[in-house]
Amino acid sequence: MTIRDLEKICADPFDILVVGGGVHGATIVYHLAKAGYRIAIVEKDDFCSATSANSLKIIHGGLRYLQHFNIKRMRHSITARREMMQLAPHLVEPLACMMPLSGKGLRSKGVMRAALFVNDCIGWDRNRGLPAEIRLPGGRIVSKEHCLEVVPGLSSEGLAGASVWYDALALNTERLVLEYILKSLDHGARAANYAEVTGVEQGENDLYRVRVRDNLSREEHQLQTRYIVNASGPWFEDLFCPPSGKHNDRKIKGKKQRWALALNIVSRKKIFTDYAVALEGQSRYEDKDAIIRRGKRLYFFVPWRGCTMIGTEYEESVSGGPDRLQVKRETIQNMVDEVNAIYPPAALSYEDISFYHAGLLPMRSGVESGDIQLEKNSTFHEHGDINFSRVLSVKGVKYTTAPHVAREIVKYFTKRDSGKRMRTPVCSAPAPGTWRNDQSQVHKMLQGRYGQRAVHILVRMQEEQERAIWLDEAARLLKAEVRYLIDEEMVCTLADLVFRRTGLGTAANPGRKLLTKLSVFMGDILNWDEARKAREVETVLQRYAPLEPKKDEVKSE
Repeated sequence: MTIRDLEKICADPFDILVVGGGVHGATIVYHLAKAGYRIAIVEKDDFCSATSANSLKIIHGGLRYLQHFNIKRMRHSITARREMMQLAPHLVEPLACMMPLSGKGLRSKGVMRAALFVNDCIGWDRNRGLPAEIRLPGGRIVSKEHCLEVVPGLSSEGLAGASVWYDALALNTERLVLEYILKSLDHGARAANYAEVTGVEQGENDLYRVRVRDNLSREEHQLQTRYIVNASGPWFEDLFCPPSGKHNDRKIKGKKQRWALALNIVSRKKIFTDYAVALEGQSRYEDKDAIIRRGKRLYFFVPWRGCTMIGTEYEESVSGGPDRLQVKRETIQNMVDEVNAIYPPAALSYEDISFYHAGLLPMRSGVESGDIQLEKNSTFHEHGDINFSRVLSVKGVKYTTAPHVAREIVKYFTKRDSGKRMRTPVCSAPAPGTWRNDQSQVHKMLQGRYGQRAVHILVRMQEEQERAIWLDEAARLLKAEVRYLIDEEMVCTLADLVFRRTGLGTAANPGRKLLTKLSVFMGDILNWDEARKAREVETVLQRYAPLEPKKDEVKSE
């Protein structure tokens, strides 16, 4: 059982403490735990509650990096994608991607046919170890007629057909991050959400003393560790002062990192069904690192959970920090307008937008204000300050390539500290049991959400023997399921349940009635008073505030 217990976590020293529970922190703790390090991970909010929750849901293999002739980066993407698909096959499925072709340049049939061939060759091992049902086919060129069937209303002038390649669609990116953390626990790691590092100082015996505040109880704890990996995303500069020595790829000493707001929107309209379609934006865009330059940014229309995810739009963040990140109504409206300019048949209105995903990504230094040039590679660096000489800070860029960064960090520690681990690798993962043979709809549903971990919920259902198993049948949510998520997956708030464990609220607002029912059920388990139950509902609803009609619009109806 996974019990959130900070007092127990802080009882014994660790080899390594990972700070930050996004995709980079999660993959790092998993790989280090597998390698045999005594390791813990803490996150000041909930796991995968910030930038890592913002995603187009495509786990890509790096086809776009051919324009940079960056084969190494493609291989990193391909192997990382394969690892994610192996780790949680129930959370991914093959995704056919289509891009219309025209002209005689980069978008011509000949160039793209060659690019798809090279991509398949570079990804020759993309399906190694994967179940047959999620293996990715090779790329191909399709006819103009087929392209118009998929993308009706597209201008046929100059249209030569379309390129088709396959990536993976993540059905739930938040649970995919959580799966890494849960599997690290199987290998002996410790984890706690809502646990904020508030200070670090040198201790005895080559150990850091780390102050950790429980953001739920407000209690203070102290943890000891030999090394620290700072994987706190947009907060990575806040945890430790910028190093005074080597600062890896940031050339200007003391200069603060610039951040771009990345926005993806969810439309209730099913714009395309069988393909994720890539269409060129209207404004000019120059990727300064590309050897072959397109001139315009691509927008993807991704079929996901009966909706369409569209993105990505970028603007420089001037919010004053990640804790003040806000998405304005005007920003969403601008993206709706851009979508209609790109593909008029979409006829998208603001009211069609059911949700949005937003996060901060690091921008390159030395670029002009208003020029969005993102960092291309995730990096990590040692701190030059002698007080933090055993601290690594990670600057993550891509969700997909996080496993590659994690493997590089394992190599770093293996080379630096070989033979000094406090324990040997173990795995205490529970056996999957015999539930797989049961083909009931409930069992299939749970298997699709939780994979082998569904056995825990099924055992609970058998033990509890409740006649009414559904907490809400329309939402397909079981009472035993919620109890399991609270007891074994560290669900502490209604937002944890709605956004990051079940995904109930990541495509559209579940509605006040359902949220209230969930809050009452959770509150009775977690001993919330009536005021706390009401606050939990309002906190979730606030996430949808930019999508609510303006007051003057409501009055005019």
